[in-house]
Amino acid sequence: MAGSRHRQSLSMQLGTMGVGLFYQRKLTTSERWVIRAGGQYAAYRKPIRVKTAPESYIQIDPDFVINIAQVSMAYYPFRRSAFFVVGGAGYTWHPYMNFVVTANDKLNLGGLELTPEDVGTVDLGFRWQSVVGYLGMGFGQAIPRKRIGIGVELGVYYLGRPSVNLDYEGFLETTTIDEQVPVVERNLSGYRYLPAINLTITYKLRGQP
Repeated sequence: MAGSRHRQSLSMQLGTMGVGLFYQRKLTTSERWVIRAGGQYAAYRKPIRVKTAPESYIQIDPDFVINIAQVSMAYYPFRRSAFFVVGGAGYTWHPYMNFVVTANDKLNLGGLELTPEDVGTVDLGFRWQSVVGYLGMGFGQAIPRKRIGIGVELGVYYLGRPSVNLDYEGFLETTTIDEQVPVVERNLSGYRYLPAINLTITYKLRGQP
């Protein structure tokens, strides 16, 4: 009878996709099927300095954000086992990552000296689709037998074929780099999947007495 009262939980995920919070609810008293909804967030925008020669640096300003709202269904195929498989779909408001490259001082590239004005600004971006699919598996009870349970989940997101965007000013304007963008897109066409691994901490919500 205790299992019938406890049908829902909150689960926090920590891993490669950042921090996430999910609401989970079992659909049957057998605990075989569990629906969950929530989201994950991670961001990295710290500037990076890359040394090209003594006293010569370029600065890279990344814009890398993961923010996914997701609905999925988990299935426990074996009774009295914490193993599960899960599938679902999600939506991201930030389906791209950007890198802006600049030089703050004179730049030395193999003996070629460039001023910051010569280097200009290079804005390189990669974009995927906003709606993503998800498949995974893991170990851990969606409704813990005790108040708190711990588990692990491994999965992969399907992001779709990426597109490349390149904007620039400065010395690159004298090159034919635009012609290489379709080549880069073809080379990246296989990078449609994002693996994920997460540690889960689940808190069982109290049911009706």
